[in-house]
Amino acid sequence: MNDIVETWHALDGTLLEMRPMRPSDGPQVKVSLNKLSADARRSRFFASIAEFSDDAVHRLIDIDPAREYLLVVLRRDDNGEIPIAGGRFVLEDQRPECAFSLLIGDPWQGQGIGRRIIKALIREASRRGMRRMHGHVLADNRPMLALARALHFAVR
Repeated sequence: MNDIVETWHALDGTLLEMRPMRPSDGPQVKVSLNKLSADARRSRFFASIAEFSDDAVHRLIDIDPAREYLLVVLRRDDNGEIPIAGGRFVLEDQRPECAFSLLIGDPWQGQGIGRRIIKALIREASRRGMRRMHGHVLADNRPMLALARALHFAVR
């Protein structure tokens, strides 16, 4: 299945690829989520999460493709594909707009991965006829706010 959205090299030369999330990604996603720092968890989920259960991971990655679009960024190593980042949008009811979210693993932050994910989300949302995209960001999440401003989102 060739559903790669984008392939590129990280700043350290690591080959990365972005593609839609698959249900089979669940076990690797769980491992990656449970490696996140408390700050990364709070920034994305607005709460302190001690551990991600199988059920929690299932709720995150089992989407309705008619209403949601979920991307994962992977690096490959001897153990297979390792999720390092992801992003999604969810269509709003009865409006041509959607809400996005973004999560970048701690060691991969600040390398332009979030920008690539959001641009891919915007392309797909536009293809689906969405006219507006918004997200909720904690006021102290300065990197995400800077990215939003750089991509011409209004910050309120």
